[in-house]
Amino acid sequence: MKPYILEPIPDYTIWGNDNLSKLRHADKNYGTWWEVSAHPYCTNKIKGEEFTLQQLIDTDMENTLGKGLTMHDMLRVAFLDAKQSLSIQVHPYDAYAIKYENDFGKDESWYIIDAAPGAKLVAGTKINDPNIIRKAIDDGTLEQYLSYHEVKKGDYIDIPSGMLHALGADIFAIEVGTNSNTTYRFYDYNRKDKDGNMRPLHLEKSFDVTNFDLQPHFVPANSQTRQISDMPTYTVTEIYADQDITIPTNGVYFLLSNIGEDSTISYDNQSIELKKYESCFIPASLDCVTIPKGTHVLYSKTKKGTSE
Repeated sequence: MKPYILEPIPDYTIWGNDNLSKLRHADKNYGTWWEVSAHPYCTNKIKGEEFTLQQLIDTDMENTLGKGLTMHDMLRVAFLDAKQSLSIQVHPYDAYAIKYENDFGKDESWYIIDAAPGAKLVAGTKINDPNIIRKAIDDGTLEQYLSYHEVKKGDYIDIPSGMLHALGADIFAIEVGTNSNTTYRFYDYNRKDKDGNMRPLHLEKSFDVTNFDLQPHFVPANSQTRQISDMPTYTVTEIYADQDITIPTNGVYFLLSNIGEDSTISYDNQSIELKKYESCFIPASLDCVTIPKGTHVLYSKTKKGTSE
């Protein structure tokens, strides 16, 4: 096997901005671009091939993901390009999602690629009493209880399942998360869709899964190589390569997402180009890859497997 560059999948949302859509010459402003996904909702085609990432995994799961790994251990990556604030939402934990949604639970993390001055996101609440929050929804006063966090380029935040959250307006971010597409909409600012209808909420399921005690793990921007996320099931490391860096697989797949300028990945005396804002799937059967000096990537890997 070899490193696989993935073709992005645009997903239209009413809050989408044009940062990435213009760069990719898209036909409209897409809020979400799925960069790495092997999920029933969507699976990326592999660049230059006639098969998808899901088909590659299905053909040989052990050599692709790693010994003992399943689709539950697959990570997903997406760009979020927000002109308006996203709805306040929450993702379920595994047991609930498996029982009610035929899906997995979702933890996720956001790396801020760019943000307007004063841009904010929501992560968590200021109080932990669900009865007060339920009444605030009825009264239209929920926003006073939300925890707002001002962000800038290079900031990073972890959002575990069960935490209320929302990306704010004028933020361009890349999201790393677990293999799920289940989202419960908790509050939507009384916003209407393109047909003039209020978008549906999922309040009862949201209250079932929300833990109002949860607070986010926030890592401020710092232009150096370091691990920026340590979620229960995955880690994310931001790499500023001040020299050529070789990354071993240790028998477990990992993902590289290029958030800097065009670069080159070397492997087995071969190389492939990884352009700005492209993501690459590194299969478990590959011994290692090398990224050159000057590269700026997010390196995401599952905690399960022989690399622990």
